[in-house]
Amino acid sequence: MTLQQNLRDRQPEIGKTPSLANGGRILHVLNPEEIGWGTLREIAEQDGIIGFPLVQAEQTIAQIKEHLGARWETPKWLVYRGARAQVLKACSEVQFAATLPEGWQVAHHITPSDQVITEVQELNLNTGVAPYPAYYMKSEAVPVLTSFIRDDLGSVVATASVADRYHPQGRLAGHVFAGMVSVGATYRGRGLGKLINALALIESAERFNWEVATEHVAADNPASRAMIAACGLDEAEGLRSVIAMRPGEVFTR
Repeated sequence: MTLQQNLRDRQPEIGKTPSLANGGRILHVLNPEEIGWGTLREIAEQDGIIGFPLVQAEQTIAQIKEHLGARWETPKWLVYRGARAQVLKACSEVQFAATLPEGWQVAHHITPSDQVITEVQELNLNTGVAPYPAYYMKSEAVPVLTSFIRDDLGSVVATASVADRYHPQGRLAGHVFAGMVSVGATYRGRGLGKLINALALIESAERFNWEVATEHVAADNPASRAMIAACGLDEAEGLRSVIAMRPGEVFTR
């Protein structure tokens, strides 16, 4: 909770700094040299965790060890990336190939209600995904699309999100971060994760007019990698998203 409050308190400064991005759960740094490693060391010590999206892993990890300390852990994720036309073509194919049962509904919100936020956060937690905080889901920091599917009983059974979190003058201008995909245990194996991810990307392209979609995934998660690839994103060879974590901190996908 302290970390999320730190991010929220810093948002005015983050919003006017092209090399920073509020990821909802952690602060992301796009250009460490521009911010300065001394400043980043102070932030990292306060938060216990800091992110470096779409970077050369070996170089970034070496910098983290040099400037933050050898004790800092540096997990990394594969980066998947896709240009708008390629992603929308693939996502449209996913959409047209899917048929939801009668009574099921799809919804998209930029400013979801408190009830929707609670339902989505609970599904995230139940599937091992650290949820976005409520203020972030309400687009109070950056524009965030929350998409979900309800079954015929009204329960949220699948969800995904797209965050337009990068500064228009920053290194990742025009990029969005998609993810937070969660599917209820009862409904897994039906392609709902792929479907809601595709629908969120389609809807967010209309709302945010993004140029490139990105997603991050663990190398040992073949199911999620296949789901992301089916939505038109390709593995970005040589790029990783790296997290610097103080020993004892925990970060989930």
